Amino acid sequence: MKLSLCSYNSGALHQDYNAPLDNLQLLTAETGISGFATVRVPEQVFILDLLNKHSTEGLSTRELADQCGISIYKVRHLLLPLEKYGQVIRDKMQKHHQWFLSKETADINDHSNKEHYRLQQ
Repeated sequence: MKLSLCSYNSGALHQDYNAPLDNLQLLTAETGISGFATVRVPEQVFILDLLNKHSTEGLSTRELADQCGISIYKVRHLLLPLEKYGQVIRDKMQKHHQWFLSKETADINDHSNKEHYRLQQ
């Protein structure tokens, strides 16, 4: 699987106006028309941004939960699909996990001016 960046530039629309696009992506993914699995939950994008900011040392599940303001169980639930598609990697340290942004995701994020993530299957 490869990670590709998705950004849409339209001068006619407001910069944050992407509801029709999001609805279309969701519809195509659910009906099996599209071969793309998109990051759908805003918390996942926030987690990816946090991991990008702390790319050298990574963050534990607890640290991510504290910074996101959600439970560690919800963070784990959000991280597992990201790990499955190769956007994040984890390093198990005794009983705890340290999470890092994968190399491919970090490379794409470094070259982007917008932070829209798409997972290509």
